[in-house]
This record gives sequence, structure tokens and C-alpha cells, in this order.
Amino acid sequence: MSSFFYYVIMKLMIDMRKKKKKLRLKSSVKLFLVLVVFLFIGCNIAKVTYDDYLYKKSSDYAILQLGYSVDDLKLIDSKLNDEQKWHIAKDIGNNEFIMNFIKCDYFIAKNLDAYLKQTVTKEEDFWHYKKPDYYKYDELVAKVNTKTDNEYYTETVETNMDLGSAILVNKYYYLPEEYEPDDLVDIEWKYRFGNKNDHIKVRQETYEHFLDMWNAANEAGYYLMAYSGYRSTEHQKRIYNEYLNKNGVSYADSIAARPGHSEHSTGLALDIYSKTCSQASLFKDTKAYQWLLNNSYKYGFILRYPEGKSKLTGYNFESWHYRYVGVELAEKVYNSGLTYDEYYAFYLEK
Repeated sequence: MSSFFYYVIMKLMIDMRKKKKKLRLKSSVKLFLVLVVFLFIGCNIAKVTYDDYLYKKSSDYAILQLGYSVDDLKLIDSKLNDEQKWHIAKDIGNNEFIMNFIKCDYFIAKNLDAYLKQTVTKEEDFWHYKKPDYYKYDELVAKVNTKTDNEYYTETVETNMDLGSAILVNKYYYLPEEYEPDDLVDIEWKYRFGNKNDHIKVRQETYEHFLDMWNAANEAGYYLMAYSGYRSTEHQKRIYNEYLNKNGVSYADSIAARPGHSEHSTGLALDIYSKTCSQASLFKDTKAYQWLLNNSYKYGFILRYPEGKSKLTGYNFESWHYRYVGVELAEKVYNSGLTYDEYYAFYLEK
């Protein structure tokens, strides 16, 4: 009897110990879970706090603190990198003109300071200050992009010869000294003005595409004739000096390029008239010119100095001057409606 009671008591004690262990285990699990939850919450609070700290150290936050709107910031983010954004935050500040420039289709971030120099703030000059709606921002952007905010033949750089037929040569970009194409060919007498024994040369690829264009024009009823092609640096120097000596620098610069700055020295440019009209003042009124204007891009040529664009190209309208840039590029330039100077700055150089 006593053994039975002993057994029961022992079993009860063992069961109680097991229950205590289970309770301790459950309590430990609960405590662990509570700790995990608090750790998770703490980490999130720390992350949010740290993220907020980093954000307040960011260029985005600094720009918003200057008074720019969230929409302004979105546009700024889409067109400027972080270094350029810090330039706004630290150096420029809340400029009332800046967003008008950034909104322009052909805005180039690296030119921002030059754009802003085209405007006058109250702080800079109260008497010459103009309100933001006074300026034509697209025109100012084009002016800066093409370097024409500088005097002609200042801030000049050597053109990037790696671009091949896409090189830019104008009053700010020059050819390497002593440059001469190594693939010049003569234009046959059938396709040019002058005596039979005269020479008008262009680069091989330019000539091949000119012939394609000549055949297409001929089928349409127009007989094109080349008047001038490649000119050596010495030849260009003689032409420029002739204008210079007669009428001075301003006139010479509006009519001819200085040596090293002429497209004709690339071997990629042609002056083109028709067999029935070789007068510069009249060619713009001919049907042959209209045909060239509408079709030359199909053969890799662009009208280099369009009407009404002399402030950007540096030259008066020349209905006869065509530049070979390649078929694919010519089509892009034609469709853009830009001068080659503008197109080059935004799509090739940028």
C-alpha cells in the first residue's frame, strides 16, 4: 500500500517538474519573441532616423530648402547629376531664371552657368533687371550651346577628328594644322562649272553621294552643278584676306571662314547650283534649290547655313552650301529642324 502511494506521489512530482519546464520554455520563447519584435522596431526606427539624417544631408533636401518645388526637383533630377545639383544648392541658390532654362528641350547641364550669364538678377544690376518672362530661353540655350555667346574665333578648340564625316568645323572648331584629306578625287567636268582642265575636288565618299544626288535630281528635271569643293588652307587664306583687305574684319568673317576654320578644307563641303542658275543671289528662288532643300538629306547632305540662322551658324544664309555628314546623320539633322551647330552640341558633343 505504501509503495502505491509512493509511486503516485513521485509521478505527481515528476509531472509538476515537466509542467514547470514547459512553462519556463514557453516563457523563454515569449521573451525571445518580444525581444525580436523590439529589435525589429528598433532597427526600423534607427533606419528611418538614419535615412532621414542622410536625406537632410542630400542635394535634393538642400534644393527644396531653397524654395524649389517638388516638381522642380523632379525636373532637376532628370537633367542634372548630383554634383551639378550641389552646384545649384551651394553656389547658385534660388535663382528665378534657372527652371526656365532647365525646361528647354536642348538644355545641357554643363552649360548652366553660361545660360544664367545671359540674364540679369536684381542683385547683379537692379537697373538692367528684367523679369523672367522677358527672355526667350530656347534662343539663349541655342546661343550658348553653339558658343555664339562668345566673340567669333575665341574659345576655339580643335575639332574631334574621330567623328569622321560628322566633324564640326566653324568659327569655334578648327581643323588640325596642315590637315589635308588623303582621299580627294576630281569631280568630272559633266558635274561642275569651270574649264575642262580645271579641278574641283572632294573626298571620295562625298563625291559618290553627290553623284547619287545628281542622278536623282536629274530624274526630277534638275541639272546640278558643283561650283566649289575642297580648298587647302592656303587657298582659304587667300580668299579670306581678299575680303579682309577690301571690307574689313566684320565683313570678311560674315562671308568667309578664316584659315583652318573652313568647311571647304574638310573635303566634305560643296557649293552647288544648277546649270541654269549659278548666281548666289538668285539660286534661292529656283526650283532646283527647293529640290535640294527637300531631298539633299536623303543622300547625306545638309544645308549648312539655313535662312534666319546666321546668329547660330556665324554665316549669312547660303542656299548653295551643302555639307556631307552621312545619310543616317543627315536625316536626323533634317528631321530635328536644328542647324548642324545646334545638333552637334546636343547630340554629338554632349
